[in-house]
Amino acid sequence: MNSLSNININCKSNFSINFSGGDMTSDAGVALLKEFVDSIGFSRMVKDAFGEACSMKTYDAADLLEQKLLMLLCGYGTDDEADHLAHDPMFRLLLGKKRLASQPTMSRFATRLDEDSIPKMEGLNGALLRLAYKRKHPENIVLDVDTTLIPTYGKQEGGAYVYHYDAVGFHPIAVFDGLTGDLVRIELRKGNHYCGKEADEFLKPVLEAYNRDYPGTNVLLRGDSGFATPGLYDLAESYGYQYVIRLKQNPRLVEAVQDICDDVAAEAARSDKTYFVLYCEFPYQANSWAHERRVVCKIELHKGKEQSLFPDSLMFVVTNLAAPIQEVIAAYCKRGTMENFFKEAKSAFAFTHMSSRSFVTNANRLWIAALAYNIFNLFRRFCLDRKWKSYRAHELRLRLMKIAGRVTRHANKTIFKLCSSCPYQDVFRQAHVRILSLAA
Repeated sequence: MNSLSNININCKSNFSINFSGGDMTSDAGVALLKEFVDSIGFSRMVKDAFGEACSMKTYDAADLLEQKLLMLLCGYGTDDEADHLAHDPMFRLLLGKKRLASQPTMSRFATRLDEDSIPKMEGLNGALLRLAYKRKHPENIVLDVDTTLIPTYGKQEGGAYVYHYDAVGFHPIAVFDGLTGDLVRIELRKGNHYCGKEADEFLKPVLEAYNRDYPGTNVLLRGDSGFATPGLYDLAESYGYQYVIRLKQNPRLVEAVQDICDDVAAEAARSDKTYFVLYCEFPYQANSWAHERRVVCKIELHKGKEQSLFPDSLMFVVTNLAAPIQEVIAAYCKRGTMENFFKEAKSAFAFTHMSSRSFVTNANRLWIAALAYNIFNLFRRFCLDRKWKSYRAHELRLRLMKIAGRVTRHANKTIFKLCSSCPYQDVFRQAHVRILSLAA
């Protein structure tokens, strides 16, 4: 009776609402994502990797992983929201369950994941990327490596003070494809782990895979000064790959460009301009390097009110690129796009929701979030047109996922009648046609 009682809205006369609309969903668009996942064969891969039965006979590990992925794809980042979706007709139909797994079941599933589960997750991610490259073979790959902060609370294993961020948390390392936004690999690390430490070991499997599977592809490795380690240079050079990595400023580097800085300052003193920029290069060998390498430098001078005459910005980049200096600097500066990838991963795919006390459990949770991020990114790349590819996950969800749908049941078929006034029906249909073409 409560669902039939009207709620009068006083701001409008002759207007009331109630909850007697029938069996409905507010996430009808998730059917597109499920169709995409099945069409590329990812659901079968999940079954192969996590097909073992779990203690709850109603759900096996693959069922729970797929439910978690669908929840993340629709923006439901915590296990608690499994209870809110328990009776959602669209989720139940897509997952083939009378009721979705509850929050305790989802949390127990995460706890059961161990160190052996991490390589399985990484294998699934590698299979996703191979599917993408099979669809469109890459001519150029830009590997952006960086670290970020995931806050921790209480006594979570691995949480420590991260100096770079002046906060307590985990300090994971990740490598993205800077051209596509694909998350190639990620690893949860303790907070006291310096960003460049063992970065060459982290990247070695990635470079090995590209060298084996995509010979002849142009690969560029990009990183900030935290990754200025000879081990990383040697690794890239051993595969014949190129790199642009920033160097921390030191007295030897400054001394190498001192004469040019003096010339810039002298020119500035004779000019009324307020901004000067100059590029140069020189061979350089740090004490820990086995041989000399090319270093390029960008010198900037901004004349303020005090008419300061010393360059206030020096950018040093070590590289094995043969390109002109300005192109090398421009190639390095484009690494800023990686910050957008991290931002979307955190805000839209729950990268910061590492709520377990166990470090291994949180490492598995991070990989599940990474899988959801890549699935959504591949869906955006292969199933949407150019304009829609530029939209971020939040906006795409609001336009294509969060569509109201009413369930109507017939003898042998269930039909979801979506909102008739949805302004993006054509985009929805076009995306579905492209998904079917992927399956074909």
